[in-house]
Amino acid sequence: MHEYYFANYRLLVDDEISSGWKMKFLAGFSQKMPATHTFTLRMGDEALLDRKYAEAISYPVVCETDLINVHDLHDSWAIVSLMDEDIKHSIRRVLICARDYSEMTLYISRHPFYVERIKRWTTAGFSIPLFVAFEAGMTMRDGMILHAALVEKDGYGVMFLGPSGMGKSTQAKLWAEHQGADFINGDRPGLRRIDGQWIGFGMPWDGKDRIKQQKQVPIRAFISLEQAPENSIRRLTKQEAMMVLLNQVMKPVWDDAAMTLLLPLMGRLADEIPFYHLRNLPNKEATELTWNTILETEENNANHHPDNTAD
Repeated sequence: MHEYYFANYRLLVDDEISSGWKMKFLAGFSQKMPATHTFTLRMGDEALLDRKYAEAISYPVVCETDLINVHDLHDSWAIVSLMDEDIKHSIRRVLICARDYSEMTLYISRHPFYVERIKRWTTAGFSIPLFVAFEAGMTMRDGMILHAALVEKDGYGVMFLGPSGMGKSTQAKLWAEHQGADFINGDRPGLRRIDGQWIGFGMPWDGKDRIKQQKQVPIRAFISLEQAPENSIRRLTKQEAMMVLLNQVMKPVWDDAAMTLLLPLMGRLADEIPFYHLRNLPNKEATELTWNTILETEENNANHHPDNTAD
């Protein structure tokens, strides 16, 4: 078994799966971390693929997207990949997961197939089904994945949140250029509360910028982004922060047990870490305004802390 580590979880993967080039997205996450939970991914018998596929789709669909469907098999979950019309009869991928996602079995065609649309031969990958299973497994183990960009500055993390195209990666790159920050993850960083502290993690899923590091950092602030003709920033209320999280946290909405654990965790996060809304231009001044606001908020909080009250 190969071992991969992210967000202080360990993923054990069959050697047969790890030897394939489709595992390249995990290659940078082999350095050991102090893992609190273990997930196991095994290769199923390819001869059973069609049977597993037919069985899975005979059960109710509890989550449907453009890329995957999740089926409730009562004693397990089945995550079935949806393919383009020109190849859907040639290749199928089925990931069968235990109800807590700790044990996963991948049924997949291992033979190359030709895709007319891209005019080349290829083999099947499974990053998306694994990501869906892992995001659900994290929610049951004090963690979450966010649609965000994560940077580190002065030993602390800042996450930029917002819909696709709102400038998360742009702000992260500007911070790297103008604030000396380290760009850790460009699309799907992880987040966990460990020993009373919120920790951000680089994850294997990296988005269009292909930026990902196996690195962890305590979180200092969250920045919700909006493009605007001038720079301005304000602190969000808890209710506003929760609305941001509801839009940006990856949620396994098909799984009541996982969602029951996730929502209180999000509420605690909104209580304990400051959230800001930044209306911005993509420039150096936006990074300076944001960083100075974070520092000013921390200074004000320290001055008003009961321990600093004069006798």
